[in-house]
Amino acid sequence: MNTRSVRFRLTLWYSLAFFVTATVAFAIFYFVTGQILYQQTDSTLSSHGNKILEIIGRNDAAGMHTMLEKQAFLRDFSEIPGMVVILMDNAGRVINSSMTVTPENTVLPQLFQETQKSDKVVYANEVVAGSGMRFWASAVRDSKGALSGVVLVAHPIDVIKNSLDSLLLVLLVVLLVSIFPAVLGGYFLASRALTPVSDMSAKLKRISSENLDERVVNPATGDELEELAETFNSLFDRLSLAFKRERQFIGDVAHELKTPLSTLQSSVEVTLSKPRSNRQYQRGFSEALVDVNRISSTLKNILDLAWSDADNAVMAGEKFNLSDEVAELRDMATKMAFAKKILVKGTIARNVFILGKRDKLGRALLNIIDNAAKYTPEKGTIVLNLQKKRGLAQVTIKDTGQGIAKKDLPHIFERFYRGGKTVKTFGSGLGLAIAKAAITAHQGVIKVESDLGHGTTFTVTLPLARSS
Repeated sequence: MNTRSVRFRLTLWYSLAFFVTATVAFAIFYFVTGQILYQQTDSTLSSHGNKILEIIGRNDAAGMHTMLEKQAFLRDFSEIPGMVVILMDNAGRVINSSMTVTPENTVLPQLFQETQKSDKVVYANEVVAGSGMRFWASAVRDSKGALSGVVLVAHPIDVIKNSLDSLLLVLLVVLLVSIFPAVLGGYFLASRALTPVSDMSAKLKRISSENLDERVVNPATGDELEELAETFNSLFDRLSLAFKRERQFIGDVAHELKTPLSTLQSSVEVTLSKPRSNRQYQRGFSEALVDVNRISSTLKNILDLAWSDADNAVMAGEKFNLSDEVAELRDMATKMAFAKKILVKGTIARNVFILGKRDKLGRALLNIIDNAAKYTPEKGTIVLNLQKKRGLAQVTIKDTGQGIAKKDLPHIFERFYRGGKTVKTFGSGLGLAIAKAAITAHQGVIKVESDLGHGTTFTVTLPLARSS
């Protein structure tokens, strides 16, 4: 098994979680059981000890020794198997005992010394004659508080220790035996949880640029796996759309380049097919230049789009006067619109400075103006305004052209997209995409409003330079 796989790690985590949980649960059970057994023993010892103290309390100190010396008294409190009762006087001597006390026994003197100094009951675990004993010890005092003796009640605890040792052994065996089923269960759960992931992985390996229409099966689990499947399918939707547009773009570019290249080739071949006059050569090369310009324009669009995609597109930008740039663009728009007798007008605020690449931003705005000139009918109007508004530079380009259909509006800034009414016009579908990318690279925003048949308005807002 691959130790770096998610299945292995999940199995390991499940197994470790089970092992830790079971260990903690067994440990708690073991200690609680021990506490209960010891508490039961202490309760029994306390009950017998308190009865002895009660009997002693009903007798005066003078007759206490005589009463305690009677074997019948001990028999009454030694009915429980293993129960031991030891009575000591105020000097620490054993008055009576239900078990044999040897001189070598040092436990009783120690308990006597500890008990006579305390006003509370003393509990202690001691070893007597090789056997573990639980002792309950209490001092007996007269009415004046003087020590009359000590009462010791004890019970063997070897049975408890043996029971706890057996319980511990059983718990350890159960824990060790359960590890294997826990690992199998963890592996089963991990495999079941990762089955949709494996299915998605197998499907993803089969999907390529040739079959982007295929989709990952949605497990419909209502969890993160379903969200992952939906994310993958959404990604493939976008990739499929992008591939289709790119293929269309490549076809469009090939078509756009093929026509001027073919015309250019034919023009040059005809021009060079036989000797001609200078005027004829000039005419041939002029026609070739038109085709070269069309090719150059298409290639420049692609280069501009690549620049706009760069992360540091305006890092090396400089402060420039946008007012001068817009004024030049207005003059260019006037020349572009002259043939169709389109009126170009508007107001340009002075000294509007921004930070960026003047040529790139100028080309972006020119693309919008070029579209306005192309799609505005004869004797129409193009309004070009520049103003400062709320700390921003705002450029407005408004025309009285054919407008943009509502279904096309959400897509006009997408790369390679060409609306239904623009397919007959020369272009690659990159003009507005380049404009948006360049404006975004300058930290600006472009918006469009259009009414089909009544014109279009583009609004570009850009941050002002600090000293503007």
